[in-house]
Amino acid sequence: KNACKKKPCPRNAICQVGFSSEGYRCVCVPGYTSEDCTEDVDECNLGENKCDSNAECINTRGSYDCKCKEGFTGDGLTCTANGCYNYSTLRDAKRKSTYEIPRYSEGVCDNWLSEGWYRFEGAAGTKMPTTSVDDYHCNTVFPGWLNGAEPTVGDGEVFRTVCFTRGADTCKHSITIVMKNCGSYFIYKLVPPPACNYRYCGTD
Repeated sequence: KNACKKKPCPRNAICQVGFSSEGYRCVCVPGYTSEDCTEDVDECNLGENKCDSNAECINTRGSYDCKCKEGFTGDGLTCTANGCYNYSTLRDAKRKSTYEIPRYSEGVCDNWLSEGWYRFEGAAGTKMPTTSVDDYHCNTVFPGWLNGAEPTVGDGEVFRTVCFTRGADTCKHSITIVMKNCGSYFIYKLVPPPACNYRYCGTD
């Protein structure tokens, strides 16, 4: 005889056959507690939630929601830094595409850069040039420029090619980067260039 057929348990509870002299027991569904399973469990205060460490836990009746904090994007269970709020800046005036160095000098290179989001600011300019830059500019031998269209805000994160000029060849070497339009400025997910004497250029 199945004692659970009479549905003896309150709402928010599951009936399990056996376990007691009555022939059944009532177990609260996840999110509820108390004898009659009417008390909401606050998973946020108890730490019993799967929200990302960069998300806010919002308690709801019988459950909870996760919302990524400002500066982060995702579903709340996984939140990643939004580059528009988390970036390093490149400000060196000598990084500008108009800055020329003597031919056959070495200049500097960007192989010290760690992979991450960067924004051009101040004397370095506000963005990467989208037309080729002659070699021995940007305080380097092989300057890097953006070979492609600048994205719109609606495009989100896009892949773009950075070309490095070497002599008459304006795209002797190239690498793929990610960039994003943040409304009033661009950010670039840069990686260290393929060798020394390669450098990312800035312009206004």
